[in-house]
Amino acid sequence: MMEEMPDLSEHLSSLRQEINALRTLNALTKKGRQSEPEQAALDLRAKRLREIKDELSRMLSDPDAPKVWWERFPKAAIA
Repeated sequence: MMEEMPDLSEHLSSLRQEINALRTLNALTKKGRQSEPEQAALDLRAKRLREIKDELSRMLSDPDAPKVWWERFPKAAIA
């Protein structure tokens, strides 16, 4: 499977970095009272974390499906 999708490892690494960054920002934001823009940003980050979780779940449930993630990105963004 990895031979067919050489960018999979890079994509998973990228998702891992994004998850860590989102969690760090969320932890910093939750420490105090949030203004309306801060709350909106917190909500957007939480939504993105759910999207990543859903994407990873789809990848696990049907790893051979070509429409998991790579078709959402232009070739230049993946390479």
